[in-house]
Amino acid sequence: MKTFSVSNYLFKAASILELLIGMCVLILCLVCGLGMILPVEPLHSFGNAATIRTGLGNASYVIIGVEFIKMIATHKIEAVLDIIAFALSREMIIHETTPLENLLTVSGVVLLFFIRRFLNAVPQESPKTDTTTSE
Repeated sequence: MKTFSVSNYLFKAASILELLIGMCVLILCLVCGLGMILPVEPLHSFGNAATIRTGLGNASYVIIGVEFIKMIATHKIEAVLDIIAFALSREMIIHETTPLENLLTVSGVVLLFFIRRFLNAVPQESPKTDTTTSE
């Protein structure tokens, strides 16, 4: 018998929303890329850096919100690390930063990966192999 878990449904809904946002970002990149290449007026007005920066900024805000929902649903430290990584990468990608700020941001992301890899108390899931052989 399956038990009803709001957390599971919330996590699944957030994952679906994350995929939809990814598709929207892909469409934004395609339209802006075509606008840069083709001189056709409806597309050409989208082919500037400000449009891409605004679209990516808005999408990254929503993605951080979706990751926050996942953090609330799962109560795992990995979700907190994901939120921090998204916030750091958003700051570096969307805003014009100095080389020192870029170095500090990259160092922060490296530190997050180090924490996830070596200091995380929960062991990573490994694929299960069947050790039995049929003879």
